[in-house]
Amino acid sequence: MNNVIEIKMGGLEIITDETKELKTFVGSCVAICLFDLVSKVAGMAHIMLPKKSDGIQFTGKNDIGKYADEALSYMVDNMIHKGADPKRIKAKMAGGATIFAHESETNLFNVGPKNIAFLKEILEENNIPLVSEDTGENFGRWVRFNLRSGEMLVASNLKKFEKTI
Repeated sequence: MNNVIEIKMGGLEIITDETKELKTFVGSCVAICLFDLVSKVAGMAHIMLPKKSDGIQFTGKNDIGKYADEALSYMVDNMIHKGADPKRIKAKMAGGATIFAHESETNLFNVGPKNIAFLKEILEENNIPLVSEDTGENFGRWVRFNLRSGEMLVASNLKKFEKTI
């Protein structure tokens, strides 16, 4: 039995089985995990962009993790539906790298830092504490979240590290 659920780019999964782990790879995208360890409910989204610019509402599960604003709203609602207490939901995140050397803070395509800033803003607005993060820099990361322990394992082949946050 495979206990690892891979989250594709723009994807999102919510789990209640603490034998499962959520996994993704991010560069400028951000892996955001929301969790309630008491009720054993967690979700991971692979955020690609802060928000939709076209105003079109979410239309299917295939891209629900793509935009930070939609993903967090969907995750919180579905986690509560599965037994999470909104007062106990916490967050961890990793990613948001500046991948290309020509990107700068003012560059339209500098998505990583924009994703990080927008996610922090949404978390604060929703009173969800960000308890740990491994963000920024200039390299991609493998990210795994373990519901049983609440630990997020972050690793990079490029920088040759592995750490738990």
